[in-house]
Amino acid sequence: MSGMADLVPESVRRKVIKAAPDSLWRVMGPVVHGTTAPQQRLRRLRSRRVLSRVPKRIRGEAIPIAHGAHNWLAHPVQAFLSTDVLAAHLDLVADALEADGIHYVVIDAATNRRRLVAVSERDADRARAALTKHLTDQGVYYARVAGGRARRRGIIGHQTIPANWDELRIFRALATPGGVLLGGDELGCDLQFWRETDHDESPGPAGESMPAGTWVAPAPNRWFDMIQPDQRTTTDRAVDGTPRPMLASLTAPHAESVTFPIDVVYTWVDGDDPDWRRRKAEALKQASGLGRINPLAQNPSRYTSRDELRYSMRSLDMYAGWVGHVYLVTDDQVPTWLDTTHPKLTVVSHPELFGPRGRLPTFNSHAIESQLHHIEGLAEHFLYLNDDVFFGRPVVPEQFVLSNGLSLFFLSAAKLSLGDPSPQDWPVMAAGKRNRALIDVRFGHQITNKLQHVSHSLRRSVLRDIEETFRAEHRDTAMAQFRSDRDIAIPSSLAHYYGYFTGRAVPGTIRYLYADIAMTDTPDRLASLLRRRNFDVFCLNDMDSSTVDPLHQSTMLRDFLESYFPLPSSFERRDDVDGLPAAGPG
Repeated sequence: MSGMADLVPESVRRKVIKAAPDSLWRVMGPVVHGTTAPQQRLRRLRSRRVLSRVPKRIRGEAIPIAHGAHNWLAHPVQAFLSTDVLAAHLDLVADALEADGIHYVVIDAATNRRRLVAVSERDADRARAALTKHLTDQGVYYARVAGGRARRRGIIGHQTIPANWDELRIFRALATPGGVLLGGDELGCDLQFWRETDHDESPGPAGESMPAGTWVAPAPNRWFDMIQPDQRTTTDRAVDGTPRPMLASLTAPHAESVTFPIDVVYTWVDGDDPDWRRRKAEALKQASGLGRINPLAQNPSRYTSRDELRYSMRSLDMYAGWVGHVYLVTDDQVPTWLDTTHPKLTVVSHPELFGPRGRLPTFNSHAIESQLHHIEGLAEHFLYLNDDVFFGRPVVPEQFVLSNGLSLFFLSAAKLSLGDPSPQDWPVMAAGKRNRALIDVRFGHQITNKLQHVSHSLRRSVLRDIEETFRAEHRDTAMAQFRSDRDIAIPSSLAHYYGYFTGRAVPGTIRYLYADIAMTDTPDRLASLLRRRNFDVFCLNDMDSSTVDPLHQSTMLRDFLESYFPLPSSFERRDDVDGLPAAGPG
């Protein structure tokens, strides 16, 4: 029982929410989503009842939990990193096959991608028997794969793996000790049974000859459709740190695979810090006489920290553990929970970032962002995130940058307004208009769209060129202590368009959700997101929440983030982690 929300289209649901008074929806919303305490208890009871029929010896250490409309036997874990989970699921399959002497080939094991293992269909019965023999007492699932998606799952040892399925997905369901589901089949290992020809056949999928003993794939993959007998020689190569058989003829990564490092840069501020607030008040008093400061640039909600950074870094650990070094840019502030000794983390203060450039202290994100390429040691390719941006499910490097070095950017459907920037514009709109004018003068083209508020894929060389090409505008932005209509927005907009017109960036697509946390329909959208976890990236932005009950808003946000990212990341201090509340059941 997942609530009535699953039965009503989201577009219809959102219209109803907007029409209903806030007070009514706060009462009815949890009922619609099935998140009231009685509904949660009922789901847990139903889950235990359904799964109690599975013998204890087969369940192993798994616990029964309910998530949405599904019941799971889930293994409790203290950490969840997609890179580690993928490796563990390959181990389940490969170790079982090796234990029974079954020949197999690892076809694909690229960064943060589901591992693909091939076995001849002649060994399919032995492979299924090996899985049953070695995984029966471990609470491991199998599922049929069709069209790349898992269908009809069962528990190995409790149900018999059907003999007519030519592609299986093997996985464990994982959860927190408190019963919050972390992952299911999406990170499983795919095992395919490839047809092996008994005699010469022709033509093959692309007109090739197919001599006897050729393996033919049952479904498409990134590499090839068939393997001829003289191409089946394997050699052991390290996969997730363990030697596994791969085709000897494949001596280089896939053409699409990114092999260069990609770093991460965060910018963060603690707006509740008394020293920081004093510096801001003094700077604002001095700047007020100059005029042209947009009221939204002074909005306290722009600087409010609701611990989003903690959860954004958890999402980074969980779903993008392949990134290189992480740089956190702050105004001489460090979150109390952050482990600054982490080997993959460097905290960069504003004085270190700006050097002799700009004017400090600064409270202008556009100014701070204009200096990111000056971070010492930063890789050529990096992802830039605000602390309100989160990875929502496992992502791969190729979603942000192509293997040839081209960065990907993600256009929004929202358009830039016509006319010149003015003090009446929102700062983001004014900066967009200035970017448009610069691109027009430099390249003779008009840009029309804003960019999605996601993790921005950037290149240091592009940012350096922008500083050199638009010296005056870049200098003025760096010097502005508060946002104004004279700013340019570099990493979130200008860098993408400049990269595009200089042949270093191209538009891409990504599954993305944007939610203004002050909007009435946001709780509904977050409840749906928590159930489905069906977006690559999502942003929980705060445009202006001055009219919203801050306690209600903070509670809503904290409950959601703690449910979505319940386990501490490697970036959190151990003594701080020990004091966190236990994650509750989902």
